[in-house]
Amino acid sequence: MTFLAPSSFDLISPTALTAAHNRQFSNIPYAFELAQLVDAKTVLKQPSENYLLKIVVPLLEVRYKAVNHLIARFSHTQIIELASGLLPRGLEMSERPNITFVESDLPAMIDFKKQLVSQLVEELSNLHFEAIDATIRPSQFPIHAGYLRDSEKVTILCEGLLMYLTFPEKERVCANIREVLLHYGGVWITPDLMTKEQWHKMQEINSEVEGMFQTVSDFTGRSLIENSFNNMEHARQFFREQGFGVEEHKMIEIMGEGEVSCKQQLGLDPNFVKYLLSTNSIFALTLDS
Repeated sequence: MTFLAPSSFDLISPTALTAAHNRQFSNIPYAFELAQLVDAKTVLKQPSENYLLKIVVPLLEVRYKAVNHLIARFSHTQIIELASGLLPRGLEMSERPNITFVESDLPAMIDFKKQLVSQLVEELSNLHFEAIDATIRPSQFPIHAGYLRDSEKVTILCEGLLMYLTFPEKERVCANIREVLLHYGGVWITPDLMTKEQWHKMQEINSEVEGMFQTVSDFTGRSLIENSFNNMEHARQFFREQGFGVEEHKMIEIMGEGEVSCKQQLGLDPNFVKYLLSTNSIFALTLDS
């Protein structure tokens, strides 16, 4: 395994590096290998405070696994993941030969990801990499790509994208996804419908969450709070206006506390794990008829 030099990381989103580092404390397949390969902790010189790990790691794990649960419910065999960054889902799911998986991100990021994947597995005919800016119009999405079958529906994923985008950017992402779903049919799965109400409640539970917000803002120049929906009704209204119906699934209803593998390793309070599962949701968006 070839470890990549720190000079390579000017091409990579700091949030992708941070998430990759934090996911290694879970049992998510390939999470540890990707984290070790990019050596994110060394490159980012992250603060050593435990509170960041104990908040972010379980949140990342439950979001990732809840997305997988909903993918399984819909059972589509064509999957497009937006802003896939250093997520290991493409590696994990392309182990199934009936799945066609498309990873996409900005050009530098997706080239880097392809390089990492090539160090972990042999080339897979059902795993594809596309340079896509999901916020650009006209769409860069792979409609009519030779590896996608018109007769089969698609599942579109984004995990950790919408929360950083302004509302005009969110609208353009919706327009691009709508075009794909009009062509193929299918569903858009995301946990990214975060609200100001949710963030404020997390701050009430743990005052150190504010430090997490500041860290994200320092890395990205974007505010999670300002780019969030006011409340869930605001989110539903926004997506109705973009032509989508929203189906909400509470994470605690689709996965058990026993699936949160990081709680033992990090010594998490079981009540906090239960709180995360009961207050966070995963969403399935489909075109309004």
